[in-house]
This record gives sequence, C-alpha cells and structure tokens, in this order.
Amino acid sequence: MPVTSSDLETFRFAIKDRYDVAKRVENLTLADRPLMAMLSKDTDFSGDGTHIPLIFSNPQGLAASNVATAQNNATNLKGKKFILTAGDYNASVYIGDKVIKQSRNNPGAFLKNKAAEMDGLYDQFADSIATYIYGNSGNNIGVVATAASGTGPDEGNGPTDVITLTEPTQIMNFEVGMSLVASAQDGSDTSHTLAPGGAFVVEGIDRALGELYMAAGAAAVLDADKFLFREGDFRGNTGSFIFHGLSDFLWPDSNPPDIYSMSRTADPIRLAGARVAASELVGKSMEERIRLLGTKMTGVYKGKGATHGFLNPEDWDRLVTQLSAKGYRSFSDSETRFGFEAINFSAGGKRIKLYADRYCPAGTCFLLRLQDWKLHSMDKLIHPIEEDGLTVLRGQDNNNYEFRLVSYPSFSTCAPGWSGRVAV
Repeated sequence: MPVTSSDLETFRFAIKDRYDVAKRVENLTLADRPLMAMLSKDTDFSGDGTHIPLIFSNPQGLAASNVATAQNNATNLKGKKFILTAGDYNASVYIGDKVIKQSRNNPGAFLKNKAAEMDGLYDQFADSIATYIYGNSGNNIGVVATAASGTGPDEGNGPTDVITLTEPTQIMNFEVGMSLVASAQDGSDTSHTLAPGGAFVVEGIDRALGELYMAAGAAAVLDADKFLFREGDFRGNTGSFIFHGLSDFLWPDSNPPDIYSMSRTADPIRLAGARVAASELVGKSMEERIRLLGTKMTGVYKGKGATHGFLNPEDWDRLVTQLSAKGYRSFSDSETRFGFEAINFSAGGKRIKLYADRYCPAGTCFLLRLQDWKLHSMDKLIHPIEEDGLTVLRGQDNNNYEFRLVSYPSFSTCAPGWSGRVAV
C-alpha cells in the first residue's frame, strides 16, 4: 500500500520545519567555511544581466600652467561594469518509500533516520560552493600527478586504478562515491573540452597520501596532468556555469581574460586585482611576501587596503610558526559568526586579520577588502525546491521520494583593485 497524501504531507511539514530554522542551516553551511561565512549576502538577486559598476580612474583635468590646459586635458571618471548572471547548482538525495512507511506514525523517527543524509547534502553542497568561491569558473577540484592501472586495493569491486594528485591538500575535495570526469584544460574557457572516456566513480581514498582509488580503466582517462571535475560541474564548452571565483577576479599576471563581459586590460591592477611580480618574491619568506603585497596595495597601487586575508591551513600554520617568534599570537575573532581563529597582521599601514580556510588553494594568500565582495543568490543561497508546495517529490522511475536542494548563485566585487593575491 503506497504512502498516502496526508502521510507524506506530515513528513514534508517535518522537513520544512527542520530546515526553516536559519541557525541550523547556517551551522550546516557556514561553519568551518570562514570566507563564505563572512561574505556579505544578497538574497534578492533577480533577473539576468545585473550590473555591478566600478570606477578605476578619476577625472584628469588638472594643470599648473593655466586653466586652458586643465580644460583641454579634462576627462570624466572612467568606469566599467561587470554584467552578472545567476548560476545554477543542484543537489538531490533519495528517501526510501519503505523508510517512510516504517515511520509513518512517528515523523520524528523518520527525521532521525534521514536527517543525517539531508544534513549531509547541505554540508556537501556548501563544500562545493566554498571551493568554487576561491576557484575560477572552470570548477576543477584537483590535478592528476600520476595514474597507475590495476594496482590499487581490492575492496570487493575488483582491481582499482590509483590516481595521485599533484597537490595533496586537494584530496579534501573528493569523497567516496563521487563521479569524476577529466579534461586536459582547467575548464575556465568555453573552448575547453572534456576528455573522452566518460565518468569514473571514486571507490576509495587515502587522504594521507593524496591518492584516489578508481574503477578499473580510470587511469587511461584520468591520466597525468589532467584536471579533475565533479561530473556535471565542468564548464568549458558545456554551458554549465556557476560563477567566477576569486582566482578569476584576482588574476595572477598582467593579461587577465574578460569576465562577466568586462575587458580588463586598460588597467590590470585596478580591474583584475593587486599582485607582486615573481621576480620580487625570490628569496622572501611567507611573511615578507604577504607584507609586500599589502604594502603595494596601499602604496604604489593607491588602494584602500585589505581588511582580511585567507590562507590554506597548512600555509597559515607555517605563517603562525614564523610569526610566533615575533610575539604574534592567534586569537578567536568574536566579530565573526563562528569565532574563527585569526592573526592580526600589519602591512602597508593597515591592520589585516588572516584566517585559515581549508577551501583556499595551498600556496596562495588572498588579501581582500571584504566590504567590496558580495555573494548573491536568488532566494536563500542553498534552499529546498518547494515553490509548488512539495518539499519531497516522488521519484520518476522508482518507489522512493526525493529531497532536492538548489542554488542560483553569483559572486561579485565592486573594486577588484583593492584586493589581491600572492604566491606564498
């Protein structure tokens, strides 16, 4: 006998009641994600082609000789604009028909049975968004160093291929059961294409070694130097766009590509972020590199100065070790929602709080004037699909029910030149 409409409505109400509690959802999606938690949120994003204007040059009608020269040289403010579009990101988990029947007289038992899965879906969804905030629009989550065929452990599914990552810290981006695809490019350009061979499922992970154990045959497709992507997240020529992240807005060299319909070559620092030439970093410690970037931001680049900095935890810990001899100590920042640990750091005449964020790529420090950045979304950043009143949906071709989450996000800055990045 199928679950009745009234039974299912009781479960829907229980689910809605659980996830309508803002604090619970914040704890699931923002805790342990410092930058994502601290970003200003705009949940009223609407339409297509929202403009984010910025000014990158002041009027230049000045002269000491006479007013005529000043008049001849007069210019107006020079401005540009990002034309934002909302991305599209989805998540789904199934709830068994049998589980609902077994707990039909006790919605609390139902939630106890399935809350871990639904909470986990929120958590995994937030992981992806937090990772992509730091990345570019291609959404790669790791790069292959080596791929060996048929040499991994056998856990009952037959021999598994071993994929080793070039950056071991990126192993945190992978989970058992994840379906992966690959490309020879990072997916950030619409000319990039996926490698033939399809998707492969992660069957095991050695997080200490930075190794993925994949279904047999994966090594031939996910081979050395290939970029890895969660299936469905590769942008390239697929049209699957979420948003441009920090690595796009804050470009590492003097040739930034267009993003959100804006050309950024007229003034790469003001339009694509502050940076330090590689030649100036030679022989400098991590502290000196971060301090040099902060100094350039308020000095030669005429910026407002960074307020917050973000590092991978391993880089942050090395910096703490370097600074501890000088009397610097980390502290719990009570101004943040979750009391994230920070270091007070001085650079370029500005006080900057530096945080460890596991979603920040290793080897890079981002210094941000945080008030210039905003995370947009249509409705809540991550929310259930329930506009039709159905928080739980019947599966299309099975006896299960489906709980779906969706996000229509975008990410922007009104002043990329007041923020920057440096290799550490």
